[in-house]
Amino acid sequence: MVRNAECEVTLYQGVIERISFEAPSLKDNLAKEEVARHLVIYLPQSYSEENDRRYPIIYVMHGMEGTPQGWFSENPAEPGLNHIMDSLVASTGLEEMILVSVDGTSSLKGCWFLNSPVSGNFFDYLTKDVIDVVEKKYRVASGKRAIFGHSMGGFSALYAAMHRPDLYQACAALSPAGMMMRKHDYRQHGDFFKQQIGLLTTGRECEWFMYAYVAILRAISPDVNNPPSYISNDMDTVMATLEDFHLTSIAQERVSSFLPYLQGGKTIEEESDIASTLALYAEIGTEEGDAVGDPILDSFNSMIKHFEALEIPIVHHVFEGGHVDKIEEQVARGLRFISDEFRILPNPM
Repeated sequence: MVRNAECEVTLYQGVIERISFEAPSLKDNLAKEEVARHLVIYLPQSYSEENDRRYPIIYVMHGMEGTPQGWFSENPAEPGLNHIMDSLVASTGLEEMILVSVDGTSSLKGCWFLNSPVSGNFFDYLTKDVIDVVEKKYRVASGKRAIFGHSMGGFSALYAAMHRPDLYQACAALSPAGMMMRKHDYRQHGDFFKQQIGLLTTGRECEWFMYAYVAILRAISPDVNNPPSYISNDMDTVMATLEDFHLTSIAQERVSSFLPYLQGGKTIEEESDIASTLALYAEIGTEEGDAVGDPILDSFNSMIKHFEALEIPIVHHVFEGGHVDKIEEQVARGLRFISDEFRILPNPM
């Protein structure tokens, strides 16, 4: 991460712990994805001193090729999530919170936290297994749980919030995956996808982004009787299914279920005293590049426009920068958003 003035050396220092467990939702999966999962936990400095205190919690998800440890750093000159959190608590009065870096690794460079009859039920792992393990072990405040992610993790944060709004009170999606925000024209690329999937699933060199698509297609267009891809051979249907699977369409499909959990809504420049049961935040950079031939910034703006047309309140922000060059600043904004939302929620009994 790039160092900037937001993260200075501070006397405040949280504690990092690591736990591992076997995820029931991933057992016996056809793709032989690892059932053993590893979490990195950040505990506030006061956690060991105030034994009766319960803390808000944020579940943090990494991007493709990331790891749960990758969010953290031992070197303040290269600040990780721990240093950013320490600095914000010490210098801005940010709410003390437990952070849980969730293991989203897979043989396809990332699990996308989707349920699949091939790869295992990663969504259930995220929304049940991880929560069960963590919240039995640590003192967590009821009604103050958030989900947070970057890139693949940003997509997964919004996906989880829309599917389980009963679980989370805040969501921060940083640079959510560029190809997953709105509809793209995939049907014209069916032959290319078939060739690339064949290369990847037989151990040959393919385009890097195909790892993401195969992981997603094993969830939304699987065929358990078609190894080694475990994806349907009917590429017309596969491409049509992929065209219809994106955050805009998910919002359209899920709006009646999760809208009752949402209240208020504002842009990042505005202030509001309206408490949200579930508060949504998303941001994107001006230099994120293209995905499926479309500028990612345009896809983000299109997604936000559709959310607003559906009367889904979402705080949104565009920053000057690319996908990974301003992550420290992005993380700080996401943490501040969640902390501010937690502050206006009632304290647990």
